[in-house]
Amino acid sequence: MRETGVTVAITPMIVPEAPDAANAAGFRAMVGVRNRVSSALFGADALDATAEQVLPTWTEQTDMALHGWLVRAEDEVVGRAVVDFPREVGSRRATIRVEVVREAWGRGFGSEAMAFAEDRVRQLGRSVLQAMTVHPAGAEPSLVPRSGAGTVPEDRFSRFMLSFGYTLEQVYRISALDLTRPIDGFDALLAGAREASGDYRYVSWTSPTPDEWLDDYAWLKSRMSTDAPTADMEMDEEAWDGGRVRRLEEVFARSGRSRLVGAAQHVPSGRLVAFTELSSFRVPGKPIDQDDTLVLKEHRGHRLGALVKCETLIRARELFPEGERILTGNAEENRPMLAINEAMGFAPTRYIADWQKTV
Repeated sequence: MRETGVTVAITPMIVPEAPDAANAAGFRAMVGVRNRVSSALFGADALDATAEQVLPTWTEQTDMALHGWLVRAEDEVVGRAVVDFPREVGSRRATIRVEVVREAWGRGFGSEAMAFAEDRVRQLGRSVLQAMTVHPAGAEPSLVPRSGAGTVPEDRFSRFMLSFGYTLEQVYRISALDLTRPIDGFDALLAGAREASGDYRYVSWTSPTPDEWLDDYAWLKSRMSTDAPTADMEMDEEAWDGGRVRRLEEVFARSGRSRLVGAAQHVPSGRLVAFTELSSFRVPGKPIDQDDTLVLKEHRGHRLGALVKCETLIRARELFPEGERILTGNAEENRPMLAINEAMGFAPTRYIADWQKTV
């Protein structure tokens, strides 16, 4: 229940034209909440983003719609509610993020914001509601997702989602690779991948994507929505073309984020058939993020996942020397990719629970 005697207001967040615009105070407060919550959940791996870095994601909504609200207790912004949903025709789903700063936990603000966000999602015509929660590694496991792979603790975050009728569908493992020390077995892993991938060659680039790879890269991005393990989470087949790739690259450039892409080309056909992405804000001591990684189903069995991950790691150490570790996330049922990560030396740091309900 919400704490009595406290006036709570949930108000729309205005997306300003610039982070220093006259109407940008609410946006900057939202970024402040994002940073405080991220620090509480991710510790040293959290990055304090600036309003300048966050704004490009909110102003480019061609492919994904974003709605935001501020949670105010008295005159203080203590939380935020964010709803995003894809613009693919026929899509039914929306993702809800409700975040409240630690100092305001246990006062009912999160419950009020979740009820508010769910009501807005219904008004937007979406019937499949999705959300995620973050849990520490090493916590006592007790909840098993419907996928049957992995566990998360029945902590305050899980209980919150269960109280709103969500089902735990899938668990993602977040793992870190320490780049400050030698990686045992790396050379053997890379040599084995190179030997097994005789009909393929490794290519890489930093954004923007060269024109010769643009269409293939867009096709690979679209296949992420159909070929990656998603358990029973409803997913839309995303439509990617060169224009969508360029829009994403522009968002990265405007936010000061660098991206390195490594891919495997099938030499007989000339097509790209596997890829991985690393991105970084180039902040010393902060992690490099491993974003999408995929091997097309029809080209699996040639150790292409190990090839692109190992080769791209070599390039990342040259391009992002300030990065001390890499963070990556994989579904617990994705044993082939987890096996590669484990062989490279990635170790679990936390888990992400994917929740879903239909209304």
